[in-house]
Amino acid sequence: MISVMLVDDHQMVIEGLRKLLEAAGDIDIAGEAHDTASALEQARKLSPDVVLLDLRMPGANGIQAARRLRQQDFPGAIIVLTSYGDQAYVRQALEAGADGYLLKNTPSAELIDSIRLAARGRRQLSPELLDGVLQEFGGLAREKTVRDADLSTDDLAILLRASQGATNREIGVAMNRSEIAIKKRLQSIFQKLEVNDRAHAVAESIRRGLI
Repeated sequence: MISVMLVDDHQMVIEGLRKLLEAAGDIDIAGEAHDTASALEQARKLSPDVVLLDLRMPGANGIQAARRLRQQDFPGAIIVLTSYGDQAYVRQALEAGADGYLLKNTPSAELIDSIRLAARGRRQLSPELLDGVLQEFGGLAREKTVRDADLSTDDLAILLRASQGATNREIGVAMNRSEIAIKKRLQSIFQKLEVNDRAHAVAESIRRGLI
């Protein structure tokens, strides 16, 4: 049996979840809480496999609750179950230690499957949130690549214009720089990207997802 603790400030929500999850046959509702303080106490006492956690509650919110659960070394899975699909909330919840973020309109069968998977150590995310998370991850990955390559905003602008076929003179005019300054900057870019010429610099930039 998978033991689950329900944390929500609305009793009707808890009663609905209890009825739904207990009907699955392999899920046992170990306890319930209506705010962060009682959630922390119940988690210590019951040590459930999964905590199903509302985002908006009196006092500390679900993100703060997840963070405090991890701070007290709670070993089980934490799934935020909420109506709020804002990407900032998703990111903050995952950073706080949540193993999943599901919307309350998740179909019953998917919710049950998500709890089962979370109990086995699998991270869960509502499908409609996935694109946003991947886009944000891609943006963060690109920022890290840019930092690792030590490229400035001007470097990227030069590379972008070079990829479009602009000459050094044309790039200089567009950026209010001299042709010689652009040529020197390109030489610096070649060194940072470990290439020997403009064509390879553009190719390497594209390969790394910089432009």
